Amino acid sequence: MPRSHLRSRRPAGAFLIPAAFTAVAVALAGCTTETRATARPEPVPTAVRDAIDLRLPVTAYTPTADERLRSRQAVQRVLQDCMKDFGLSFPSHDLRAPSGPVSATQMRYGVTSLAQAELTGYHFGAANPGWTATGPAPDPPDNTDPGYQLVLKGNGAPGTDGTPADHLGKPVPPGGCMGAMSRKLAAGATFRGEAALVKQISAEGFDRSLKDRAVVAAFAKWSACMADRGHHYATPMDALNDPAFAEAEPAPNERETAKADVACKAEHNVVGIWFAAEATFQRARIAEHQEELRTIRKQMDQQNSLAATVVATP
Repeated sequence: MPRSHLRSRRPAGAFLIPAAFTAVAVALAGCTTETRATARPEPVPTAVRDAIDLRLPVTAYTPTADERLRSRQAVQRVLQDCMKDFGLSFPSHDLRAPSGPVSATQMRYGVTSLAQAELTGYHFGAANPGWTATGPAPDPPDNTDPGYQLVLKGNGAPGTDGTPADHLGKPVPPGGCMGAMSRKLAAGATFRGEAALVKQISAEGFDRSLKDRAVVAAFAKWSACMADRGHHYATPMDALNDPAFAEAEPAPNERETAKADVACKAEHNVVGIWFAAEATFQRARIAEHQEELRTIRKQMDQQNSLAATVVATP
């Protein structure tokens, strides 16, 4: 049975809303200046063998799995109600999350689970919490009728309001029902779900951690450890992204390579050092953007409350 696998250097922390729901995307411009804030160094966790339970500071500003599901449910409800006002129907989608990590750190530092390494190598599979044999059902086919699409998405480019329009004499909301849904569930914020600043801090933290002196030194020890076992990579990311392991099923030598990877990480506490470096950077960024992030957290709470109300309304 083919197994889904997550092999990007920065595993996604968010599950995707079905394609029909993502026509409107709102971005919050992020800060691009170099950080000047300092933060107390994160204590280095010892004997980290599986990264799944590590919690990065920025996690406080990201939706939980339950919140993401409730948001998808609210999106579907608002779209269905809006389309119904025009005598049209929006189909129900399978809103279960696709197979994927249950935490932001589960696959962030490559393979850290010996059970995964032994069963599927670098592939996300049955040994991983969050893996499911069958994902959500495919979305219903799009209704391509021009009138339907006008009501659903408006007449502008995705994410824009377009120009005033009507359907059978009834005014269409700016951006169609997608636009109306996005405005309502944003609860006055310039984002829905995860703010761009939060994504930026997460991405920057990962990139910066790769250049941290302690991390670079840990990678060197890991590389020497791997070479002693017959596997030649400079960094854990090189092993994770080896093209030889990119097929749908694990390659013949993939499991042995992954097992050595896990062992060498554990021997030199690579994940603990790596996590501490990334967490320290994130704390500095969070301190620099305290007010913005406080507002983001408040807006997230408002969005979560609104989504719960929408879903609970008969």
